[in-house]
Amino acid sequence: MKVAGKVFRSVNWYVESGRSIPAVQWIEQRLLPHRFEQVISNKPEEVAVAIESMQVRGAPAIGAIAAHGLALAYCLDKKAFFSHWIPRFRATRPTAVNLFHACDAMLVLAEQGASDASMIEAAQAYADAEVLANERMGAHMAEYLAVGERRIQTHCNAGWLATVDWGTATSGIYHLARAGESPFVWVDETRPRLQGARLTAWELHQEGVACRIQADSAAAWMMRRGMVDAVVIGADRIAANGDVANKIGSYMLSLAAREHGVPFYVAAPSSTFDAACESGADIPIEERDDDEVLMMDGVDAAGVSHHVRIAAPDVPANNPAFDVTPFANITAIFSEDGIWKPQ
Repeated sequence: MKVAGKVFRSVNWYVESGRSIPAVQWIEQRLLPHRFEQVISNKPEEVAVAIESMQVRGAPAIGAIAAHGLALAYCLDKKAFFSHWIPRFRATRPTAVNLFHACDAMLVLAEQGASDASMIEAAQAYADAEVLANERMGAHMAEYLAVGERRIQTHCNAGWLATVDWGTATSGIYHLARAGESPFVWVDETRPRLQGARLTAWELHQEGVACRIQADSAAAWMMRRGMVDAVVIGADRIAANGDVANKIGSYMLSLAAREHGVPFYVAAPSSTFDAACESGADIPIEERDDDEVLMMDGVDAAGVSHHVRIAAPDVPANNPAFDVTPFANITAIFSEDGIWKPQ
């Protein structure tokens, strides 16, 4: 997608002067929207830390950068690939199943004695497959959103930053916009890390899609006022029964949507489906640091960044990163193959 008119992907293998060198490149999402910066690293540990620290986040993007990081580790440190690097990347974050699919795919290739070039090609192919899936998914979803549904509610960031390109929840929106339609997006700020306010709104603005940021707690009221035509979210893991793990607050949105008769859609590529997970009760929910709730980052009028406390001192916080929306609350789940239903 575009930043200042130039096309970028959120994760890629670093290429310089027409030749590939052993390095991974990613967009440092924590700096947005105030600063756009790409990181280049030839150290597998730095790639793993990029996942843990949420420099790169979003289930498909996590899978893609893990594949790239493991390709890098294979090129540079084959002796420790199986004993250290595979478990190291698998341990970075627990909820997004794409991470484990990517690790498994790279592990199989390595066990077959793949060449360095084959591992790099596999990582790039993994990312390309995610992009194609997102584009196809958006085309399916746009057919539903085009039927009178123009005021769309999103939560967190399920855009191209989170998915290498196109996005999941945003893909249908981008398809509509490029077809000459005029979708409008209500962007939940998405506490505590504000991925909606910082990332989704920035993405949409770069693509020329009309949007407005709102407090998470405003969503139900806007539905009651008849100002939301559909809710579209992404997913970090989808269980075999259709339960969906996504950013904390998604379950709350589904309850509001059901109460007000608003369609509640989920968009996710097949890499986010976990057939081995029977239900949402089996999905591990990541608990993150209290400071994400108690502290906040921002810039002042002079553009200087500050990290400030917003809560009373010595008061602890509760910070589950995800929740689970039961399939009963979901109108439809879109994948690259169309509407998905539990078997």
